[in-house]
Amino acid sequence: MSASAPPGTSFQIVCTDPGPRFLGLRASERNRRIARRRGGVDTVNGAPLPTLVVPAGVVITPALLDLLPPPVGVWHLLWDRSGVPIVWQAAGSAGRSSAQTTELPPGAAFDVSTVQARRQASWSLLKASGKPADGWLSRHLHRRISRIFSYLFLVAGLSPNAATIATFGIGVASAWLMAQTSHSTMIAAAFLFWCASIADGIDGEMARLTFSESRFGEQLDTGVDQLTYAFGLAGVFLGWSRQGIGPPGLALAAVVAISIPTLLWWAMRMVRRARNTTQFFVPTKPIEGAVFAAARRLRTPALRAAAAVFVLFRREAFSLAFFLVSLLTGSRMVYPLLLAAGLGIVTLTFLLHREELTEALAQEFA
Repeated sequence: MSASAPPGTSFQIVCTDPGPRFLGLRASERNRRIARRRGGVDTVNGAPLPTLVVPAGVVITPALLDLLPPPVGVWHLLWDRSGVPIVWQAAGSAGRSSAQTTELPPGAAFDVSTVQARRQASWSLLKASGKPADGWLSRHLHRRISRIFSYLFLVAGLSPNAATIATFGIGVASAWLMAQTSHSTMIAAAFLFWCASIADGIDGEMARLTFSESRFGEQLDTGVDQLTYAFGLAGVFLGWSRQGIGPPGLALAAVVAISIPTLLWWAMRMVRRARNTTQFFVPTKPIEGAVFAAARRLRTPALRAAAAVFVLFRREAFSLAFFLVSLLTGSRMVYPLLLAAGLGIVTLTFLLHREELTEALAQEFA
């Protein structure tokens, strides 16, 4: 295929059959959602449009729309050697007997006509549902676990927001255990906190697979993430007070309790400015990328050290480190001490390299 349809070309999508349920949606509805994101419409009220005809029992992917040839004549898009082709035809060319053919690469469309085919297609799409910004731990461990639950939730017909609430429930249970005093409850609490970090990927995977990402969903996910941290911190402080905190401990707890929301607000403010949005809850992940970009460009030891700290504050790494520390001690005091050290480095990074971070964020969202 030497050329493709111009980006944003308006076209009509026709699904010959509603199709079976696949990852929480009818096959036809899934195909329409994908098409709408690229200028597709269900019905034509004016001049005829190029038409994409998807046969029964087939789901398309966004990659297929990137591969569409120019809408001239009739094209048979061969996605499976034994399957009925997907038809791409120019406006007013329906009924033509002659058609050009082209073979689509694997993954452009999937057969979902049988239970076995749906299972295979589901896992092919789930394996591709990660994010480019995922760290090593997410790619090699967390995603492998979260995808199992994403699959089960979607098959059960649950929404991404339901997964977000379930993740919050795990976080609350973890916080309750942190508020106890024994070593065993600390281990259990840290393990649940790690589980909440793994489960945090479920809602995003579900939203991407059902093409239901929304501004509200992003804010809910980000808000719940921060609440999980807040509940966990409150649980640690309560458990520490029950173990015996003392005046110096109270002072440290106050510093940590004030620093975390302050730095979080500061980070979200920088991201909001770079994204030019008024949305309050925004992901702070871009800050980490900005620190890495500034460290690569300036090559200063301070920024390199800060980049390492930001990796540890990455949720998947932080939760695992939290669990590993819990195996060594049941003292709740250890966690505020470690947090205070990390927060100090983050504060210095924001103060000393504000301009570099702002520039890196601007380039990221340009």
